[in-house]
Amino acid sequence: MNTSIKQISRYFILATLFIFTTPVLAKTQIEIDYDTASFKNEKLKAGNIEVAVSYDKKEEFDEVDNLRYQILYNGVPQITNGAYTRLTGGVFLQDLDGNGIAEVVVRTFSGGAHCCTNYTIYTLQNHQFMQTETGFLDGIGGTFQDLNKDGKIEFLTSDNSFLYAFSSYAGSFAPSRIYTFINGKFNNVTRQYPQYLKSRAWEMYQAFLQSKKEQHEVNGILAGYVAQKALLGEYEEGWKFMLANYDRTSDWGLAIYQEDREIDKYPDFPTALRAFLIQQGYLDKNGKPKMTYSKD
Repeated sequence: MNTSIKQISRYFILATLFIFTTPVLAKTQIEIDYDTASFKNEKLKAGNIEVAVSYDKKEEFDEVDNLRYQILYNGVPQITNGAYTRLTGGVFLQDLDGNGIAEVVVRTFSGGAHCCTNYTIYTLQNHQFMQTETGFLDGIGGTFQDLNKDGKIEFLTSDNSFLYAFSSYAGSFAPSRIYTFINGKFNNVTRQYPQYLKSRAWEMYQAFLQSKKEQHEVNGILAGYVAQKALLGEYEEGWKFMLANYDRTSDWGLAIYQEDREIDKYPDFPTALRAFLIQQGYLDKNGKPKMTYSKD
């Protein structure tokens, strides 16, 4: 009996020592959704970077900043800012460029059926925080992933210019855009990830088959597919597939506007698509596929 008590006491002491000597990991992320209640001065910390975040839940749009944050470095306030976000958003700390110092990423949502998410990134450069933004992007905007497992994070998103260009939103399938974040700036590296681009092209192909089977819009999917194949260096293959399968009855995207006034029309979808791909930087001015693609 005494031995058992001693064993229990010893276990309790060891467990207590473990609890009080094991470091508690600092919180690095705050996610906001519909169920999130208002809060004040929630703390995030990664290394010498700290952020104090406050949020006022608002169900009606009023443009008043309801997500406020203060960024500190070595305990000293550096940036105090705020933004409006509608029932979803967040703040997180993550080392995006692999230099050992976390960036502060603020995600906000404007509200609306399909729009819009903006990411604001603060990065420490020469003892000062630089700010950059993705600009408003469709849906959740994109995701941060380490695609090639090199310790540097890529931002995966889509070319939003394709949405509504040749079909409704539901009938559109935008091609990929991939960025790295270096020295406080986003750099377009889309073509450097062919395996990811191929998997996305396959998703587009499957979406086309399903839409065609259900007799829904296909031109918006085909437009994105041709652009995706151009990114893979397979433009001619994508173009031939489009020519064999596009909807010749649709006039979506054929009108040419100037100062919000229709002044002309393209004769057909292929002609309109070629002009659009030139405009968006997938083809050169002569309608030939580019070997590189760096349009922001």
